[in-house]
Amino acid sequence: MSEDNKTILIIDDEPKIRNILKDILEHKNFQVITSKDGKEGLTIMESEYIDLVLLDLVIPGINGIEVLKQMKLRDPSLPVIIISAHGNIPIAMEASQIGAVDFIEKPISMDDLLLRINKQLKKSYKKRTEYSHSREIHERYGMIGTSKEIMDVYQLIDKAASTDIRVLITGETGTGKELAAHAIHSLSSRAEKPFIRINCAAIPSELIESELFGYKKGAFTGALRDKTGKFQLADGGTLFLDEIGDMRPMTQAKVLCTLEDGEIHPVGSTQAIHTDVRVLAATNKNLEEEIAAGKFREDLYYRLNVVTIHLPSLEKRKDDIPYLVRYFIEYFCDEYNRKQITLTKRAIELLVRHNWSGNIRELKNFIEKLVIMVNEDLIDFSFVSMLLGRQNAEKNFEMDLPLREAREQFELNYITAKLIANEWNIPRTANELGLARTALYRKMQQLGIKQPKNHK
Repeated sequence: MSEDNKTILIIDDEPKIRNILKDILEHKNFQVITSKDGKEGLTIMESEYIDLVLLDLVIPGINGIEVLKQMKLRDPSLPVIIISAHGNIPIAMEASQIGAVDFIEKPISMDDLLLRINKQLKKSYKKRTEYSHSREIHERYGMIGTSKEIMDVYQLIDKAASTDIRVLITGETGTGKELAAHAIHSLSSRAEKPFIRINCAAIPSELIESELFGYKKGAFTGALRDKTGKFQLADGGTLFLDEIGDMRPMTQAKVLCTLEDGEIHPVGSTQAIHTDVRVLAATNKNLEEEIAAGKFREDLYYRLNVVTIHLPSLEKRKDDIPYLVRYFIEYFCDEYNRKQITLTKRAIELLVRHNWSGNIRELKNFIEKLVIMVNEDLIDFSFVSMLLGRQNAEKNFEMDLPLREAREQFELNYITAKLIANEWNIPRTANELGLARTALYRKMQQLGIKQPKNHK
């Protein structure tokens, strides 16, 4: 990557250091802007595109940590290298948790500094390019991610969209099967025609046939007028049969007939209606096992499963989690009309490590709750950890832990859940737990539960 035209902002209150750094970096073809304090540095960011910041933590006015927080709020992907005296290493470590990419002790080795700057610029360029690519992908497919696993899915979507071939979309709950179906439709020649979805698991078995095929007035008690079925509503477009594995055998037989001859028979009618419908189906079940158990028709399976697109679990595409988090934060901040928020580096790492058994749907719901609950603009590790604790308390915790660890895990999750539910009102929470206020404080300290700043 060329160093030309890269702009570096130096924030340091020592003129000698600013000037030495400026001369050396300009000699290496960098564009350099200098600032004597944080307030001036933040003002510069408003009018200039900055590629990297060299930030001294001990500066007049706004302290370096607060400057770093403001910078990460304005541009989460901006690489900030901390310049720190030896005695400030604990503060530098705090800065790295917020999002500083590196820190260098004074006195500064210029050769080392140049190596680190170039390394971080390359990383930053890669991250910014990947996020831009991720947004372009979202515009095309309605999905987020650039991992190899999801890129393979995009390729299959493109191939499927170019024909009228039937597709079976598989994957765990919450992996985005409906989004994949939408993408196939929107990229196909049928894009201007209807996309109709029906959840086969959500409709009672006695109603599924009338939903799919419609009915004639008087066909059964309560049929006061003709009803158009989903197949007919999707004429010329796409019908998405979600959770096809939950469809009862009798309805499976009628769907098979429709796929074979392109005709539907509304309930109570003897007249066939021809439809031109592309059928996509999805399931979180193993249909081959369902066939072996006699619960799903083998002939229908092969009619639907001309091409299979499998949506990977979030566990298998963890590299996409930071992009998903950023997208959902932007989406929900806009949805709830609040200022954009940013997660610290450690907070994002925690979300990446977390086991999202409910996949993208669970992550999306978590980010929505986070956006609703927080009052600060920069969200740190402790708040995300506590919110995850509440979520985990609502699930079954691991059953293979030793008794002492299981008890501690339960207490951590349960107390955290109570605190969040009571908006960190200590007296009210202590009363609900049947504890004295001092006992609750001791328990919080013992379990490592830290009260968010905005609730202290």
